[in-house]
This record gives sequence, C-alpha cells and structure tokens, in this order.
Amino acid sequence: MPLEFRDGLGAFRYDVFVRRLGWPLPDVKENETIEWDHFDGENTIQIVELTPEGQICGCARLMPTTAPYLLRELLPRSSDLDFPSSPTVWELSRFAGSGMQLFPYVMAVATSLGATRIIGVVTRAIARLYRRFGLDLQYVGPHPETASSPFVVCAIDLTPAAFAKLGSDLDSLRSSITWHRPLTPNVRGSVVETVPRAARCAADVQ
Repeated sequence: MPLEFRDGLGAFRYDVFVRRLGWPLPDVKENETIEWDHFDGENTIQIVELTPEGQICGCARLMPTTAPYLLRELLPRSSDLDFPSSPTVWELSRFAGSGMQLFPYVMAVATSLGATRIIGVVTRAIARLYRRFGLDLQYVGPHPETASSPFVVCAIDLTPAAFAKLGSDLDSLRSSITWHRPLTPNVRGSVVETVPRAARCAADVQ
C-alpha cells in the first residue's frame, strides 16, 4: 500500500472505530492513534474514499473467505453458523462512509476480484439502512427480529439488480477503477484506484 494511503487510513480507522465508536479492538496498542489488525495482510483489499482535496473520508476492507477472515474468529464455534470458504465469497469489514456513496464501488471492486457475494457483520441499524436502499440482505443465523445481539451476519449477492437498486451500473463503476498493478485476485501487489462521482476512491492490496 502506498505510504500516503497507509498512514492516513490507519489514522482514519482509529478515529472512526476506536475514538468515535469505542470498539475495544485488541490489536490497538496503548498510546497509538492508528488502527490495524492481523487481518490486514497480503490478501486484504483496502478501499479508501478520498475527497477532491485528497483527504480520506471513507474506507472498507475486503478479504477472501479462502484465507483466515474476521467472521471465523469473531463468532464462537458454538454459533453453528456455516462459514463460507469460496473464491466467489468475500468478507466486507471496516466499512465507514457517508451514506451509501462508497458502497457500490466496494461491490464493484469485489466483483472485479471474482466475488458473486459479500458477507459481513453489521449492526441492526445498518441492516435496516441497506434494506431501505432496496438491497436484498440474506441473513446468516438469527434474523434481526429474533436476535438478542445488536449485530447480525448477512450477505449480499452482487447481482445486476443489486447495483440497479443503488442507481449504479457495474460497467460504469468498473470503468472508473484504475488498478495500480495488474488485477490478480489473491496475489500480493494488486492495487486499484477508482473515481466516484463526488469523491475519489482508492483500493489496494496490502
């Protein structure tokens, strides 16, 4: 990852997930103001949304389920959830952005990597937001109406209908993606940059 992204992204993630949301993240060391964890490795795609001035204003992380990923560690084995392991299923985590502007670009990056589905943990409030935008959430485990936890595991199929619900066209999104290095899923060194309507996005592999 280019240093200008890495330093800023670590600080942005700390500001959002540690300082504002108060997540007790075990990999954050005392007196540090950056947030990285052991999943930020060579198979990880980091997506960064930039303002026209080049300031980070959003982020997301994609990980292949064929390698270790957050859900498998986060949830107890007693949960009886069927954790996927497939080159066509990628996990989305560390998502932060204003509204839904960044989300279709995350979907497009995942699709470019061969994904047909993304899976992740969201709050019930975020699940409701996705549904308000018309996304067809597939709940993995208890439905939010019966779940006791404020978090739910859900998946989204990356279909043309899903992009249409967000007012986006996959081909148009793909045309705004610039890979800094050759697009090679699951291989160290693939780097991508995208140009959304109102801001600039960049994504790359660690």
